[in-house]
Amino acid sequence: MLAGFGATLLVGRVAQAGAVILPATTLDGPSAEIVSFGGVAMAEDGTGGVVYLKKVQGVAHVFVARYVHGQWLAPVQVDTEQPYAASWPRIGAANDGELVVVWATPFATEGGQPVQELLSSTMGPGASRFGSAIVVDPNIGEGTGTSPDLAVSSSGQADLVYRVVENRREIPKLRPGDVAEEVRVAHYGGERWTRLGAANRDLGLSMRPPIEANAPQIAIGPTGNGVVVWQEPEINGVARIWARRIFSRSLDYVLAVTATTYGGLPINEDADAPSVAFSLLGQAEVVYRQRIGLGSPLPGPRIFLNILPDGESANGAVFEGASVIDANVAGGKSASLGRPSIDIDAKQGVRVLYDSDGTPTVVEGNDLGLSATLSLGPRFAGSAVVPAEELAAASVMKPEGGGVSAWPSENSQGEPSVAVREDFPSGAVQTGLISGAAGGVIGALAVGRSQFGDGLVAFQQGPLGDAAIVASQVTAPPDTFVVSFPKGWIKPNQAHIEWEAAGSANGPIRYAVVLDGRRLPVLAGASRYAFNPHVFTEGVYKVQLLATDAFGQTTLTAPTKLEVDGRPPAVKVARTLGGYGVRVKVSDSASGVDAGAVRISFGDGHFAHGRSSSTHRYSAAGVYTVTVQARDNLGNAETVRQLVHVR
Repeated sequence: MLAGFGATLLVGRVAQAGAVILPATTLDGPSAEIVSFGGVAMAEDGTGGVVYLKKVQGVAHVFVARYVHGQWLAPVQVDTEQPYAASWPRIGAANDGELVVVWATPFATEGGQPVQELLSSTMGPGASRFGSAIVVDPNIGEGTGTSPDLAVSSSGQADLVYRVVENRREIPKLRPGDVAEEVRVAHYGGERWTRLGAANRDLGLSMRPPIEANAPQIAIGPTGNGVVVWQEPEINGVARIWARRIFSRSLDYVLAVTATTYGGLPINEDADAPSVAFSLLGQAEVVYRQRIGLGSPLPGPRIFLNILPDGESANGAVFEGASVIDANVAGGKSASLGRPSIDIDAKQGVRVLYDSDGTPTVVEGNDLGLSATLSLGPRFAGSAVVPAEELAAASVMKPEGGGVSAWPSENSQGEPSVAVREDFPSGAVQTGLISGAAGGVIGALAVGRSQFGDGLVAFQQGPLGDAAIVASQVTAPPDTFVVSFPKGWIKPNQAHIEWEAAGSANGPIRYAVVLDGRRLPVLAGASRYAFNPHVFTEGVYKVQLLATDAFGQTTLTAPTKLEVDGRPPAVKVARTLGGYGVRVKVSDSASGVDAGAVRISFGDGHFAHGRSSSTHRYSAAGVYTVTVQARDNLGNAETVRQLVHVR
């Protein structure tokens, strides 16, 4: 709480400048020991990390490079107690540098086949290494297609969705190649994991063979509630997208997400590539890709959006209904659409990014509906190893609007790069191409964001056997902050301001006071500044506070008046009444005269008080001494003596 002194508060009225897309940093490699990339996470306060697999003495283990105070730290091994090869690493971030990591590893064999378990480890706030592994799930079969998705709230609660292919469970196959599979959900309360069970609506129905494009997804809010989405066929064999709300330690009922008809005709092709976002108030928004086949009523593949309201403004028990977000996809039935990415901002604005025939495309919307589809550029580019259609783009929104988007692309020489675009609430845009020093094809890609609008873009670059883990920061200026100024007229020695820290992922923050355009330095770590009284005389001054982060990005508060009065009232004594009297007038153009404190002696035994203006007639000629005592409303006092000649 800021100390009060008749203060007025200025909140959020700031000018921000200098957001930067920083050059890429190679965190590890290129190396034959790097096995795979597992993802990136960023907490609300801007801390975070990247997780990946790297061989140690020929065995794949889990490594994390942390991001703290705007810097990448050297990678550390997470699974130091585990002797066997790790797989499926995922990472989540909470405030104060807390990280949660999950991975799979074998622990036994059954019938000559390895049996895997799902483990987790946490690095607490201020810690330098990860704690002992704890069990998430003691048996995930052979670990085939596990594809975990981890979501962590700012408080350190986490939810996890993952797949378990049960090769030994015999069920009828709806389609050739189908498998018996459970989509399982688990909740982490900070000490142990609680398994919430299978999300499947019908465990007796076979599932499509697991690939990244049909992996389940999860999103949670700050309270730990969230939504899980997954692909599962209906009894007719068509794979749809389904959802369940998560209430802390329980799964709610199954909700249908997918549109089953279009233009009154049935959609009989699989939907895949679900992506989900969850708002602060509990609204969930899901996008997915709808495939087409012969006889499809759709003019081509399309991206659909469906909304599950928060329950306040609309019924939160069912989805509103899936609809196409872009009806004008080029290419007709032969069009190629990539896997979409969705995010929601603090005001429930939505942003969807996907590849449309090589064009990175974004659709934005709010409570009034979706905006026109925008082409982001530069082009979306895959490789011979992984086509662009199956590479996931990533996009996150900033709390105040705008967002950070990243997708595989190439530079002017045709060399693989990651395109990064930062959109600002004002409508301004900056773009950049980033790449690791050694170059190479772009593999898996992910983006994380903080509540301050910063983003972490991380990816694997180069083929396995010569791969590197690469990351870049998309930085935002210091966040809006509260400044407290004295209210009304003050004496010079009362001139000071106080402020709350400007939120930033790129500390430490330096402050400077700007007085009428002149910058005055502030001691490091200070949250209060007292002006030198000698810089003021009397008048109204313009004061601002400038916050600068580690990258030189600045946020400047709007000008605020500082009214300073260091002078006593002016006293004027003049002859009047034809020379037989005097008039005394006390004035102050700043804080004003304290009329009750005015005392006047006319020198002839007569007095006046309590008025800022008085007239007196003398009864006899002579020379008199008029004495005036006066002060203003701040207590600046003055005594004036003046001789008056009377005829």
